[in-house]
Amino acid sequence: MRLRVLAMPAAATMLLLAGCTDNAAAPRSATADGRTLSVQASDAACTLSATSAPSGTLTFTVTNTGSQVTEFYLLAADGLRIVAEVENIGPGVTRDLVLSAPAGDYISACKPGMVGDGIRAPFTVTDSGEPVGPGGDDAELVEAATTAYGSYVRDQVDQLLAGTKEFVAAYTAGKDDDARALYAPTRVHWERIEPVAESFGDLDPKMDAREADLAEGEKWTGWHRIEKDLWPQRAKNYTPL
Repeated sequence: MRLRVLAMPAAATMLLLAGCTDNAAAPRSATADGRTLSVQASDAACTLSATSAPSGTLTFTVTNTGSQVTEFYLLAADGLRIVAEVENIGPGVTRDLVLSAPAGDYISACKPGMVGDGIRAPFTVTDSGEPVGPGGDDAELVEAATTAYGSYVRDQVDQLLAGTKEFVAAYTAGKDDDARALYAPTRVHWERIEPVAESFGDLDPKMDAREADLAEGEKWTGWHRIEKDLWPQRAKNYTPL
């Protein structure tokens, strides 16, 4: 099996918006200004109180009315990049997802059972005419930090790519001892940039999915599949690949 590494463009760091959560949120419906919305997440539906909101600070109050642990995402229009997310919402639990959202087209998604593509629907952020994000000195600090972090991510990607090529060469040649020795020091570069990788919804599942994360019919690829093959003694009743 070959482990595929996709080098993330530096611009990816500029696209990531921060989401924060509140574990003690109370259920609410859409507010008068339209920026606070309720989400009813069941095992079979993902119902928002509105399908659009004005740009600015948005709050999605997510209530899990289903029987499985769920997640809620706001995705970019391509359906791949994660703009913000709130995870591990247990049955009967309500949590808030708060983010700063500029005008544009998005996709909302609930993921009951935390597997698969989830239950998706279009969501629109209209232009409120108000500035979104920091301004003045704060904007300069954010820009400087973003530039520095972008350089860090590029450096880690370069080291990840070089190390992975060496790791894969050892693994495919059947040099399991060498591959085991290379696994952790190579993978650490992935761990250091995982927040960026996770902002691309299709990248992390291909690279870092665990067997328990797979929906029925999904193909297992990435680090943990090879890990299971290299350390079969840890896998009960497992036949090496």
